[in-house]
Amino acid sequence: MHNPFAGSDIMIPDDFREHFDSFVQKKEGKSAQPIHQPFGRNIDMWFFAICLAVKKGLTPTTHAGKSYKAAEGVVLNADPWRPTALTLLAIGETGDVSIVDRPGEMLRIASGYAMAGLPELLALLNEREGDTALDYLSESIEGMLRTKKAA
Repeated sequence: MHNPFAGSDIMIPDDFREHFDSFVQKKEGKSAQPIHQPFGRNIDMWFFAICLAVKKGLTPTTHAGKSYKAAEGVVLNADPWRPTALTLLAIGETGDVSIVDRPGEMLRIASGYAMAGLPELLALLNEREGDTALDYLSESIEGMLRTKKAA
């Protein structure tokens, strides 16, 4: 599948910028390690927040405040399954297959789920106590995969 999001930007509220800086590996700096910064790119943390929101049955939210461009939609090409997953999410959310002709609307839906999932993800990462971010996140995900989505 081609990437319908190639001309779009992934926007993240400024409120979350420092958290992305904390948990996303940066190319420069010797302290960037996956064990402490479990996300390789901003898009990975954004997408994880979407998955977390869907798994937990969260309602998508919007953000009207100041945002910054965390990634370009073209970055989704690096993982060809992501545009497909986001397209299926949009179809599932709207029940309308013609949404595939409206990439901006599909990205708005995905971003709504990301906004709902980011506070959950940050709460999860903040409750890790002495564990590393990667260890705690891995164990938490394993537990979530064993449970059914809340009704």
